Amino acid sequence: MSLTSKTTAWVQQGIISIQQQQDILAFERTHANKTFWNTAFIFSGVLIGLGVCLLIAANWNVLPASVKLTGDFILLGGLICATYYSMQKQHRGLRELFTIFSFLLIGGTIGLIGQVFQLSGGWNSFALTWALLGLPFVILSRSRFVNMGWLVLLISAGKWEWVEHIFDNLSSMALAVVVLHVLYAPVLKFAKAAESRIVLPRAVAVLLLWTAYGVVYWMAGWNGLHKEQFLAYLFVFGFLGFRMYLAVKEQDVKSFKRNAILTEVYLFLIFAFKMGSLWLSGFGFIGGGVLLLLFIWVLRKTSRYIKKMEAFQ
Repeated sequence: MSLTSKTTAWVQQGIISIQQQQDILAFERTHANKTFWNTAFIFSGVLIGLGVCLLIAANWNVLPASVKLTGDFILLGGLICATYYSMQKQHRGLRELFTIFSFLLIGGTIGLIGQVFQLSGGWNSFALTWALLGLPFVILSRSRFVNMGWLVLLISAGKWEWVEHIFDNLSSMALAVVVLHVLYAPVLKFAKAAESRIVLPRAVAVLLLWTAYGVVYWMAGWNGLHKEQFLAYLFVFGFLGFRMYLAVKEQDVKSFKRNAILTEVYLFLIFAFKMGSLWLSGFGFIGGGVLLLLFIWVLRKTSRYIKKMEAFQ
C-alpha cells in the first residue's frame, strides 16, 4: 500500500486530519527528492573517480614520479577545497562524497609516496599512518560505515596475537564478553550525547557490541566436554536474556526483537547440529525443509507478538 493510500485511510478513520496528511506527504516528497539527488551525486562521483583511476592505471608506467606526485597532491587539495565548499553550502550529499574520496585518496597518497621513494614498513605502518591522517575526514563523515571502516583500519594496524589466547578456554571468553559490554554502556551514553556532532563514538559502541556478540556465538560452538558445552549454552542464553532485559528497561523494542530472534536462531542451530547425519537423506531433506518453514513461521509470529507486548506499550 502506498503512503497516499495509507494516509487517506488514516484520514477516513479519524487518526489524522487532512492538513496533517498533506504535511506528511509534502515532507516525504521532499525527503525522497533529497535522497534521490544525494544518491545521484554519489553515483556520478564514483563513476568519474573510477574513470580517472582507469586512465591513470593505463598510463601509469609512462608517467614520471614527479607528475604522479604533483597530480596526486593537486587532486587531494581540490578534494579538500570541495569538502570545505560543500560544508559552507550545507550540502550533505556532496560533503559525504568529498570526505569519503579525500579519506580514500589519503591512503592512495601514502602508497604512492612509499612506491616512489621505495619506503618499506609493512601493513601496520601504512594502516596506522592512513588512520591518523584520515581521522579529520572520518570525523566529518556522517556515515557509520565509513567510521566503522576507519576503526577496522586502526585496529588492523596493531598487533593482536594475544587475542587468540582468549579463545583457548570458556572463562577467558566470558570475561571478554563482560568487559566489552561494560565498556559498551558508557561509550553508548557518550555517543547519544555527541551524535549530532560526531558519529565515531556510535561506531565504537556498535563495534564493541558486535564483538561481544561474536565472542558469544563463538562460545555457542564450543566443542569441549559435555559440562563445558552446558556452561557455554548457559552463558549464551544468559547474555541474550540480559540484553532482552535491558531492552525492556530502555523500551527498545527493536533490540528486544533482535535478541529474541537470535535466541530462536541459536536454538534452531543447536538442534540442527545435534541431528548430525540424520539430515543426509531424502527424508532428512524433506524434514529439514518442513522444519525450516516452521522455524520461519515461528520467527514471524514472534516478531508480531513482540510488537503487541504490554512491556512496550
